[in-house]
Amino acid sequence: MMSQPFKDPFNIFYLFGFILVLLIPTLPATLAWLKFAGLI
Repeated sequence: MMSQPFKDPFNIFYLFGFILVLLIPTLPATLAWLKFAGLI
């Protein structure tokens, strides 16, 4: 089962989507901190 190299694009997109979902809740806080720091 592990004889072929890891090149499954579904797993890559799944990992990317998982990271994106984890980053979404931090967007409002990041924007708030940038606005608080006067960068926006």
